[in-house]
Amino acid sequence: MLDISKILKRSWHILWSYRTLWIFGFILALAMGGNNFGNNNRYSANDGNNNNQQPGIQAPGDWEGLRGSTPSEKLNDAFRQINEGIQQLRAEYPVEFRMGISAAIALVIVILIFSIVTAILRYVAETATIRMVDEYEQTDVKVGFRQGWKYGWSRASWRLFLINLVVHIPALVLFVILGLVAWWIISAALSGVESALINSLVAGIGLSFLFIFITAILMVVLLLLRDFAWRMAVLEGTGVMESLRLATSLVKRNWKSVGLMWLVMIGVRIVWAIAFFILIFPLLIVSILTAVGGVLVAIVPSLLTAGVATLFSAPDYWPWIFALIIGLPFFFVVTFSPIFLVGGWGQTYQSSVWTLTYRELKALEAVAPAMIETK
Repeated sequence: MLDISKILKRSWHILWSYRTLWIFGFILALAMGGNNFGNNNRYSANDGNNNNQQPGIQAPGDWEGLRGSTPSEKLNDAFRQINEGIQQLRAEYPVEFRMGISAAIALVIVILIFSIVTAILRYVAETATIRMVDEYEQTDVKVGFRQGWKYGWSRASWRLFLINLVVHIPALVLFVILGLVAWWIISAALSGVESALINSLVAGIGLSFLFIFITAILMVVLLLLRDFAWRMAVLEGTGVMESLRLATSLVKRNWKSVGLMWLVMIGVRIVWAIAFFILIFPLLIVSILTAVGGVLVAIVPSLLTAGVATLFSAPDYWPWIFALIIGLPFFFVVTFSPIFLVGGWGQTYQSSVWTLTYRELKALEAVAPAMIETK
């Protein structure tokens, strides 16, 4: 039987004694929570009740001029007015419009690059953590960051990505289904038939909840299998589908032990979430201090960006907007490094628990046939 208490204690010991794992835990925490950049777009216009207002862009909520009699015609008129407003803005403020479009493109590119980099780092760090914990259990040897990075920068990290992609196929299917349901409801609304709209709303909401419920249960099972498939891909060198097949077989044979460990880890996550919530306030205070380092790290790429933007005749404050877009990721990582560090402890502990669980299950299965032969 799986000794859960031993695994939890051993994982706790590994977390605090193997400090190199903290670096990869930091990377995991950054990758898991570092893809949520956003920007706030503000729109301002003159009050529509002012009869003496100068020609400008019509406010989005001012649709008195819509001439269509059906919902689809009104929607077409709405898009037409928006397009006219954009063209008017482009004509009246050509430089600002061009710079705004360039800034938006730059922001999208930065978000895309940051997302790709953090995704690569996530699987490299996950692979390195699995191999380092496994090797430490086998040989009691702690490797440095360079060797750990070599462990992570391998084909196994690519297999981890593919396994994760396969596991999330049901979520992607759910996204498509919800999109089709939404389009069905919108089409019914545009048709102007009230009964069709009511029927589509009732049926669409019911189907959405049903598919969400089924997908949620399926994803719980698949994510559990993924944790074991990852370890098989890293430690056994198996392929993507082979890892998933072997993980399914392993979990089936030991479903009681795996299920009990899964329940225990849910409790551990709840306790960790409470502890992290308590720690978040002092961590934010510390982040105020690390913000100074964030400014120092971000200032060089920001100034370089501003200089390049000036060479392209970017007027007024626009070079500094581009500088902010480029420097923000550097500032973000350094400023919130205390939060990522503490979050990395949780990621490292969880990964260690499942690695030790996998090792323990494999060991128990290896011992069982030998005991039967002895008898």
